[in-house]
Amino acid sequence: MSPITTDRQTDPRLRRRPVRTRPRIDRSAWTCPNCQRETLPPRKRCADCGTSRY
Repeated sequence: MSPITTDRQTDPRLRRRPVRTRPRIDRSAWTCPNCQRETLPPRKRCADCGTSRY
């Protein structure tokens, strides 16, 4: 008779794979702090004045 273990570290049947998450891409529109106009993604620069988003 085999021993029954509930320890996740030692029993390979109970081990779980680490969950990998993808980095989230910001898809929201942003407002330029310089000219206060809204720019849609994926632009990183303001469409009107050229100010960088970051």
